[in-house]
Amino acid sequence: MTYYPDMSPYSYDETCRDMLNVGWLASNHGYTKGLVDDRVVEALKILGIAYENQMRGIHHCEFCDAGRPFYLAGPDGETKVLLGSAEIRAVGGDGICYAAPNLILHYIVEHQYCPPEEFCQAAVRTAGLKASEELSVVE
Repeated sequence: MTYYPDMSPYSYDETCRDMLNVGWLASNHGYTKGLVDDRVVEALKILGIAYENQMRGIHHCEFCDAGRPFYLAGPDGETKVLLGSAEIRAVGGDGICYAAPNLILHYIVEHQYCPPEEFCQAAVRTAGLKASEELSVVE
């Protein structure tokens, strides 16, 4: 997978929409670590089931060295989405759209990746979850 710094302009694939990158990690680049609010993880699971920009290949996690695929289970318990093969899109209240690889879920849960607060808020908003108070994202 190609590395893009968080909040850089999206250029992975052609799109007519301006977007910002989040979570395009690579083992030869550092990333922000921290604790991410459970609502963000839940939102990304919801958005991960409704993925966008499906690719033909798969990107394995460069941090695990496991060489095996990771899956996201759907709410029905039977549907499985292959992580590392599509994108998650989230739109903030300000209209800014963010694009993240769906492997971002694995990065957050297993490697303590801490995405930017703006993306976390946008993910919760796009998934339709309540975020009346500020999300706790601790770096």
